[in-house]
Amino acid sequence: MRVKAELELSEVDGMLAAAEEEALRNGWAVSIAVVDDGGHLLAFRRLAGASKSSAQIAIDKARCSAITRRPTRFFEDMLAAGRTGVASLAGVIPMVGGLPALFEGQTVGGIAVSGVKGEFDEQIAEAGLAFLYRCEGR
Repeated sequence: MRVKAELELSEVDGMLAAAEEEALRNGWAVSIAVVDDGGHLLAFRRLAGASKSSAQIAIDKARCSAITRRPTRFFEDMLAAGRTGVASLAGVIPMVGGLPALFEGQTVGGIAVSGVKGEFDEQIAEAGLAFLYRCEGR
């Protein structure tokens, strides 16, 4: 049998708080989602002023990253390079802003943000991951 790492509630809360802090520090109204390794929602926050559509997009980006073990940027880059078939893959969101959360080579979840320019969405998600990796001592 394998031992499987899982995100703990304190880590999920910390990731969400760190991402929210990054967004607020920059004045960005966004939605933030954290999911487990199966893409199931663990935590979510839509900041004041964030568009309603950003809520589902953040959740979908996080799910995509967790399930595929790739940043959503990977799929956006494929689409931009003309590999349009990627758009037809179930569950793939070709929009920057979703990142997988990895621990010792295992996917433990994903975090994603929606609401501002993709690079800024990703910057906010990276702040959430940075919290997780500080907890792990990386």
